[in-house]
Amino acid sequence: MADACYASCNRNEALFDAPDSFRCDRRPNRHISFGYGAHLCLRQHLARLEMRILFEELLPRLKSLALDGKVKMTQAYFVNGPKKLPIRFELA
Repeated sequence: MADACYASCNRNEALFDAPDSFRCDRRPNRHISFGYGAHLCLRQHLARLEMRILFEELLPRLKSLALDGKVKMTQAYFVNGPKKLPIRFELA
């Protein structure tokens, strides 16, 4: 596998239905956010554990969570993601 453009890795229309939509329940989810082969991120297991713990602790404390404005994405070839993600929430 050649170096990947991470901003487009999980947007392959041949692999994903609605590739530009965020769906945390997507199955199968053969994304390559943590790389592949020689480019595999060695810290991926820690990152996955940290995110699981974050959501396990955060979600029970929220009554509601919703977008509260327009999402602004970064413009980069290597790592891409939200630059501005306005949300509103209500505590449980």
